[in-house]
Amino acid sequence: MITIKTFKFESNLAFVSSYLKEQHIPHFADLKTKSLLSDEKTKYEILKIIEDLKIDEADVEPDREILEGYKEWNENMYNPGYYTGGKSPSFSHDKSNYLTLGFVTLLSGLACCVELIYGDNFSKTFFWIMVGIISLISFSFFYQYFKYKKRNSN
Repeated sequence: MITIKTFKFESNLAFVSSYLKEQHIPHFADLKTKSLLSDEKTKYEILKIIEDLKIDEADVEPDREILEGYKEWNENMYNPGYYTGGKSPSFSHDKSNYLTLGFVTLLSGLACCVELIYGDNFSKTFFWIMVGIISLISFSFFYQYFKYKKRNSN
């Protein structure tokens, strides 16, 4: 076997190799040296196919903004509360509105439960599951709000 062509990128070699396999042309793709090997009798046929495929071996410069955003994300992906590309949501650091959110959750949940009671397919089990979930969420808001107020009053 002789070297037909040496590629700059492994992906181009893999593409040509897969195309040659589809055409049932015997060859060997050496990914370590990025070389395409074949017999002398198929050399010109393979070179013609490579020329027809118009493979681009030019280097590409990546966009700097993409790389800067990736570097920022890579350096801060494990920092809690750090959001790349924007600011952190207010509810994650400002718990002063949790009292309001607790009341809104409780009232909207109770309205849904009343709707369940007067619905055609009333189920006691589903009703009590909903009451439990709504209560847990609402009281979680209330607890976090009072904990926040206690911490700030000291």
